[in-house]
Amino acid sequence: METRYAHHPEDVKKQTTEELRKNFLVETLFEADHVHLTYTHNDRMIFGGVTPSQEELTIKLDKELGVSYFLERRELGIINIGADGTVILDGVEYEMKGRDGLYVGRGTKDVKFRSNDANNPAKFYINSTPAHHTYPTVKIDIKKIDPLHKGEQGTLNERNIYQYIHPNVCESC
Repeated sequence: METRYAHHPEDVKKQTTEELRKNFLVETLFEADHVHLTYTHNDRMIFGGVTPSQEELTIKLDKELGVSYFLERRELGIINIGADGTVILDGVEYEMKGRDGLYVGRGTKDVKFRSNDANNPAKFYINSTPAHHTYPTVKIDIKKIDPLHKGEQGTLNERNIYQYIHPNVCESC
Protein backbone atom coordinates (compact mmCIF):
# COMPACT_ATOMS: atom_id res chain seq x y z
CA MET A 1 0.00 0.00 0.00
CA GLU A 2 1.28 3.44 -0.93
CA THR A 3 0.87 6.39 1.43
CA ARG A 4 0.09 9.98 0.45
CA TYR A 5 0.57 12.83 2.91
CA ALA A 6 -1.40 16.03 3.29
CA HIS A 7 0.35 19.12 1.93
CA HIS A 8 -0.07 22.77 2.77
CA PRO A 9 -1.36 24.79 -0.22
CA GLU A 10 1.64 27.13 -0.04
CA ASP A 11 4.02 24.15 -0.31
CA VAL A 12 2.15 22.79 -3.31
CA LYS A 13 2.59 26.08 -5.18
CA LYS A 14 6.38 25.61 -5.01
CA GLN A 15 6.43 22.03 -6.33
CA THR A 16 7.64 21.14 -9.79
CA THR A 17 5.56 19.04 -12.16
CA GLU A 18 7.61 15.99 -11.21
CA GLU A 19 7.07 16.65 -7.49
CA LEU A 20 3.33 17.13 -7.99
CA ARG A 21 3.10 13.86 -9.93
CA LYS A 22 5.11 12.03 -7.25
CA ASN A 23 3.00 13.40 -4.39
CA PHE A 24 -0.49 13.26 -5.91
CA LEU A 25 -0.75 11.10 -9.03
CA VAL A 26 -1.70 7.44 -8.67
CA GLU A 27 -0.94 5.89 -12.04
CA THR A 28 -1.70 2.21 -11.51
CA LEU A 29 -5.05 1.16 -10.10
CA PHE A 30 -6.03 -1.79 -12.25
CA GLU A 31 -3.55 -4.58 -12.95
CA ALA A 32 -4.56 -8.19 -13.54
CA ASP A 33 -4.43 -10.32 -10.36
CA HIS A 34 -3.30 -7.43 -8.14
CA VAL A 35 -4.74 -5.27 -5.39
CA HIS A 36 -3.43 -1.69 -5.61
CA LEU A 37 -4.20 0.52 -2.63
CA THR A 38 -3.26 4.04 -1.61
CA TYR A 39 -3.69 5.48 1.87
CA THR A 40 -4.15 9.23 2.02
CA HIS A 41 -3.88 11.24 5.22
CA ASN A 42 -6.76 13.36 3.92
CA ASP A 43 -9.69 11.81 5.81
CA ARG A 44 -7.62 8.63 6.39
CA MET A 45 -9.09 7.27 3.17
CA ILE A 46 -7.86 4.16 1.38
CA PHE A 47 -8.68 3.91 -2.31
CA GLY A 48 -7.60 1.64 -5.09
CA GLY A 49 -8.35 -1.05 -7.59
CA VAL A 50 -8.81 -4.80 -7.42
CA THR A 51 -8.59 -6.75 -10.68
CA PRO A 52 -9.09 -10.49 -10.21
CA SER A 53 -8.34 -12.36 -13.41
CA GLN A 54 -6.94 -15.86 -12.96
CA GLU A 55 -7.25 -15.87 -9.16
CA GLU A 56 -9.57 -14.72 -6.40
CA LEU A 57 -8.18 -11.68 -4.56
CA THR A 58 -8.58 -10.33 -1.04
CA ILE A 59 -7.55 -7.24 0.89
CA LYS A 60 -5.23 -8.13 3.75
CA LEU A 61 -4.31 -5.03 5.71
CA ASP A 62 -4.17 -5.44 9.43
CA LYS A 63 -0.73 -4.66 10.79
CA GLU A 64 -0.52 -1.44 8.75
CA LEU A 65 -3.81 -0.26 10.26
CA GLY A 66 -3.29 -1.68 13.75
CA VAL A 67 -6.35 -3.95 13.54
CA SER A 68 -7.09 -7.67 13.34
CA TYR A 69 -8.75 -7.38 9.90
CA PHE A 70 -9.24 -4.67 7.26
CA LEU A 71 -12.83 -3.60 8.06
CA GLU A 72 -12.57 -3.86 11.84
CA ARG A 73 -12.90 -0.07 12.11
CA ARG A 74 -13.62 0.90 8.50
CA GLU A 75 -16.41 0.74 5.93
CA LEU A 76 -15.97 0.06 2.21
CA GLY A 77 -17.52 1.22 -1.03
CA ILE A 78 -17.07 -0.82 -4.21
CA ILE A 79 -17.97 0.00 -7.82
CA ASN A 80 -17.34 -2.54 -10.57
CA ILE A 81 -16.15 -0.57 -13.61
CA GLY A 82 -15.19 -3.70 -15.57
CA ALA A 83 -16.88 -6.89 -16.70
CA ASP A 84 -19.11 -9.03 -14.49
CA GLY A 85 -17.68 -10.34 -11.25
CA THR A 86 -18.47 -11.36 -7.70
CA VAL A 87 -17.69 -9.93 -4.28
CA ILE A 88 -17.78 -12.43 -1.41
CA LEU A 89 -18.36 -10.96 2.07
CA ASP A 90 -17.99 -13.41 4.96
CA GLY A 91 -19.10 -16.20 2.61
CA VAL A 92 -22.10 -14.36 1.07
CA GLU A 93 -21.77 -13.78 -2.69
CA TYR A 94 -22.86 -10.58 -4.43
CA GLU A 95 -23.00 -10.69 -8.22
CA MET A 96 -21.61 -7.43 -9.60
CA LYS A 97 -22.43 -6.43 -13.16
CA GLY A 98 -20.59 -3.53 -14.77
CA ARG A 99 -21.25 -0.25 -12.89
CA ASP A 100 -22.98 -1.97 -9.96
CA GLY A 101 -21.94 -0.85 -6.50
CA LEU A 102 -21.74 -2.34 -3.02
CA TYR A 103 -21.65 -0.69 0.38
CA VAL A 104 -19.91 -2.89 2.97
CA GLY A 105 -20.41 -2.04 6.62
CA ARG A 106 -17.83 -2.05 9.38
CA GLY A 107 -17.06 -5.44 10.90
CA THR A 108 -17.05 -7.56 7.74
CA LYS A 109 -14.07 -9.86 8.23
CA ASP A 110 -13.53 -11.60 4.90
CA VAL A 111 -13.69 -9.65 1.61
CA LYS A 112 -12.91 -11.48 -1.63
CA PHE A 113 -13.12 -10.49 -5.29
CA ARG A 114 -13.61 -12.76 -8.31
CA SER A 115 -14.15 -12.25 -12.06
CA ASN A 116 -16.62 -14.29 -14.08
CA ASP A 117 -14.29 -14.36 -17.11
CA ALA A 118 -10.50 -14.35 -16.70
CA ASN A 119 -10.08 -12.90 -20.21
CA ASN A 120 -12.49 -10.05 -19.50
CA PRO A 121 -12.00 -9.31 -15.78
CA ALA A 122 -14.05 -7.27 -13.36
CA LYS A 123 -12.36 -4.08 -12.17
CA PHE A 124 -13.42 -3.12 -8.68
CA TYR A 125 -12.76 0.49 -7.68
CA ILE A 126 -12.73 0.64 -3.89
CA ASN A 127 -12.85 3.41 -1.32
CA SER A 128 -12.62 2.85 2.44
CA THR A 129 -12.97 5.30 5.31
CA PRO A 130 -13.00 5.00 9.10
CA ALA A 131 -16.40 4.07 10.55
CA HIS A 132 -17.87 4.72 13.99
CA HIS A 133 -21.01 2.60 13.48
CA THR A 134 -21.96 -0.62 11.69
CA TYR A 135 -24.53 -0.31 8.91
CA PRO A 136 -25.86 -3.20 6.82
CA THR A 137 -24.29 -4.18 3.52
CA VAL A 138 -26.28 -2.89 0.53
CA LYS A 139 -26.02 -4.00 -3.11
CA ILE A 140 -26.46 -0.94 -5.35
CA ASP A 141 -27.78 -1.79 -8.82
CA ILE A 142 -26.80 0.89 -11.35
CA LYS A 143 -30.27 0.54 -12.94
CA LYS A 144 -31.90 1.66 -9.68
CA ILE A 145 -29.88 4.86 -9.23
CA ASP A 146 -31.54 8.04 -10.46
CA PRO A 147 -28.66 10.14 -11.76
CA LEU A 148 -28.46 13.85 -11.09
CA HIS A 149 -28.39 15.74 -14.38
CA LYS A 150 -26.05 18.71 -14.05
CA GLY A 151 -24.52 21.35 -16.29
CA GLU A 152 -25.42 22.39 -19.79
CA GLN A 153 -24.27 21.31 -23.24
CA GLY A 154 -23.76 25.00 -24.12
CA THR A 155 -20.98 25.24 -21.53
CA LEU A 156 -19.65 21.74 -22.32
CA ASN A 157 -20.42 20.76 -18.74
CA GLU A 158 -23.45 18.49 -19.16
CA ARG A 159 -23.12 15.30 -17.12
CA ASN A 160 -24.89 12.65 -15.06
CA ILE A 161 -23.79 12.08 -11.47
CA TYR A 162 -24.53 8.65 -10.01
CA GLN A 163 -24.57 8.75 -6.21
CA TYR A 164 -23.83 5.27 -4.91
CA ILE A 165 -23.16 5.73 -1.21
CA HIS A 166 -25.53 8.52 -0.36
CA PRO A 167 -28.32 8.92 2.24
CA ASN A 168 -30.90 8.46 -0.54
CA VAL A 169 -29.39 5.04 -1.31
CA CYS A 170 -28.01 3.55 1.91
CA GLU A 171 -26.84 4.44 5.40
CA SER A 172 -23.13 4.95 5.96
CA CYS A 173 -20.72 6.79 8.21
